[in-house]
Amino acid sequence: MSYQQGGGYGQYNPYEQQSNPYQQQQQQPAAQPSYGAPAPTRYGDVEQGNGNYEMGSVNNTTNILNKCREINDGIQELRTKREGRLAQAQHELLDSSTGKEDKAARQNLDYVEDDINNTLRYLRDLLKKIKQTPGSGDSRVQTQIDVTSRNLRKEIEQYQKAQSEFQKRLQEQVRRRYEIANPDATPEQVDQGVQNVLLGQEQTFQSTGLRTRQANDARQAALERSTAIRKIEQDMIELARLYQEVAELVQQQEPAVEQINTGAHDVVENVDNANKQIDSAIVSARNARKWKWYILLVILIIIIIVVVVAVVVTEVNKK
Repeated sequence: MSYQQGGGYGQYNPYEQQSNPYQQQQQQPAAQPSYGAPAPTRYGDVEQGNGNYEMGSVNNTTNILNKCREINDGIQELRTKREGRLAQAQHELLDSSTGKEDKAARQNLDYVEDDINNTLRYLRDLLKKIKQTPGSGDSRVQTQIDVTSRNLRKEIEQYQKAQSEFQKRLQEQVRRRYEIANPDATPEQVDQGVQNVLLGQEQTFQSTGLRTRQANDARQAALERSTAIRKIEQDMIELARLYQEVAELVQQQEPAVEQINTGAHDVVENVDNANKQIDSAIVSARNARKWKWYILLVILIIIIIVVVVAVVVTEVNKK
């Protein structure tokens, strides 16, 4: 793996040259039909469309699992880097004794920190792509996504812890260097002076006399360490925001799943209600047919009665 010089934010992407065999397969152009080949029938189109849908679902699942594996590999690389290169860079700054060594050690530490920060942002963005992929809420991949998210958050926490402990050790060194540069300062003056140094105010190291060289070395050491401390403070703010974003990516899926479950429950209730209404309609239709025959029978009886009465009346009149 190669690294760019400078180590600035947004300059490093440790995975930008890695290939994805699944993406390459998807990017290959589809075979064109030969000239004169018969056009597919409507039923053939439907069947092919279903096949493409199922194949797309399989490809999405494979793509999601592939990206989860890439994130977990990146997390393992970050862990190795944090326990190796970062720890070594921190040790070098804590043990440096001259102004030249202080500056070189601090610049190297900045480079390693930027490398780690950029990698964390890249993995965060990769997790976002996973959540945006259709099918990410499928139970077949949801467990793996949750595990990957927890692994990433755990690594962020470990990095925050390492930086916080290192920051405390740097602050202790700044205080000792300030006391060396200002041997006559009272405890209150030391406290205020250290605070000013941490804020980047260099004038607090103005000193003269036989200890000028030693004071200047202490001044340079304190300034390099205060610069490293301020950078750590800025990084910690971004790490906290990044951690929150990763946590929210998992939570975003929960409302969608809950909405699906609610929708499914509503569908079941609607189907039950529809079935009840159909049953009621069937019963009503059956009752209506029964009453229709009853009415027809009554009408026939009435007609028969009328005819019989008419015949009887006619015979009586004839007599």
